[in-house]
Amino acid sequence: MTRASFAAALSTAINPPEVDVFKLLGYQPACVPYLAGQIEAPCGQCAQEQFAAATEYSVLMGGASGGGKSLSALAFALRECIRHPGLRVGAFRRSYPELRESLLAELAQHFSYAEALGASWNGSEYELRFPNGSLILFRYAETYQDATRRQGGQYQLLILDERTLFPPDVVSFLESRVRSGRADIPVIGCRSTANPGGPGHQHVKRDFIDATNYGQRVVTDQRGRTIRFIPAKIADNPFINPEYAADLRALPEKLRRAFLDGDWSSFAGAMFPELSRDRHVVRPFALPSSWRRIAGIDWGYTAPWAVIWLAEDEDHRLWAFRELYETQVGEADQAKRILAAECDEQVTRWMDDAAWATRGDAKSVAQVYLDNGCAVSPAGKGPGSRIAGWQRIHSYLAEAPACPYHRSLGWPSCPRLHMFSTCEHLWAELSSLPHSTAGNPEDADTRAPDHISDALRYATAALGTGAQFVILGDPAPEPGFGTQGQELLAALGPAYGVRHDPLDPWHNADRSDGDEERPPPGRTQLSPFT
Repeated sequence: MTRASFAAALSTAINPPEVDVFKLLGYQPACVPYLAGQIEAPCGQCAQEQFAAATEYSVLMGGASGGGKSLSALAFALRECIRHPGLRVGAFRRSYPELRESLLAELAQHFSYAEALGASWNGSEYELRFPNGSLILFRYAETYQDATRRQGGQYQLLILDERTLFPPDVVSFLESRVRSGRADIPVIGCRSTANPGGPGHQHVKRDFIDATNYGQRVVTDQRGRTIRFIPAKIADNPFINPEYAADLRALPEKLRRAFLDGDWSSFAGAMFPELSRDRHVVRPFALPSSWRRIAGIDWGYTAPWAVIWLAEDEDHRLWAFRELYETQVGEADQAKRILAAECDEQVTRWMDDAAWATRGDAKSVAQVYLDNGCAVSPAGKGPGSRIAGWQRIHSYLAEAPACPYHRSLGWPSCPRLHMFSTCEHLWAELSSLPHSTAGNPEDADTRAPDHISDALRYATAALGTGAQFVILGDPAPEPGFGTQGQELLAALGPAYGVRHDPLDPWHNADRSDGDEERPPPGRTQLSPFT
């Protein structure tokens, strides 16, 4: 043996080449264009390929049924057991019948109990052992009590098949079991699969779907662990039989949207079940300066302060294009941040009526806004206004003849309200907002986050009315007409509103003559007769 060949043999003995586990198992993560003959090699960008290659701590592959999620999770676990000797994997479903029909069925039918990897199956203990000491324990946990039976155990990899079916407290406990007592055995983290719906729907949507903006980015949680969402649809599995897809299409609308389309906004009790990310959310683009700008504001300090900006086009459709959503921001800073975001745009702003309330000697929120140059009008929350406001949002979410943007895509119709994908909090709240179960079923559940949803309600409900300004601190005069065609509205406590006469020639005159004292269109103004 030559010196070179001896060195190569020694290197191979010390650092053996990685075993191609997927090849031994006869498994290939589905790449749809490759299998269709459209490209010469797998692209690495399809859902199953991304899931197999993911290195983040917690990864969820979710969406439609039939996307090959359970098989992908099991293949990932088998590969990691070969890569890391001594690895302990906990593979969970909610109940034993579900475990038997999913992970265990996949293990037997597709992988022959991993015999190609030298594994041995213990059918009485539901455990798969590997020659290198790795172990997969197949378990169920339907209740918190079930989960606590694993209190003494530890896993370096946790598999949660159909995560949304587990109660959130069960998931939290199982995640606490992910750790390693040996320096030579790494902690891989958690791999989950899920369809929309179930007890864990809201938690999964919040932590994986909304947090990553539907998989557009990887986020880091409060513990410093990376989180990733990989959307999956039935088209990601080219081996699915046509009958299965036909069965999904025949489901009732909410179930069809959840299981066929992978729509995370579709769940029982949704306030806005008509919401569809594919139809209501668009990529940002430059809005014409001629479109009217309005804003809705829901003020808060400990609770979130939320602002949503809308543009109204020539056909009276609305485009939600900007948002602010923060906590612990003082009223003066709120006003300054609004003005900074607008960059001298002509905006009519509508705000929660409670902002005009005074507390002792302190100025009202609305007065602080005004002192900092940010004029606002009261949204007018009278009896029944919440229900009317939600109905107004329903009307804007409804379909109408397609706008030019969607006509260019071949759509015959599109919603009257579009949201830029950058308005993440608006989408997250609207798509997760449930009906009230304690009061009027036409109202939203006030215990759920509804801050920017309320801001949208204020803005849409105010459309079709003129901008109003409340004079703070002075006695309210009797309703009637003042100078220059301005109408005094009914008193709102110690305040009153002012509305310009839309037919008044001074207010609507051509301003090209440089007369800067005339109020520009849409700008809220102090009354000239105060």
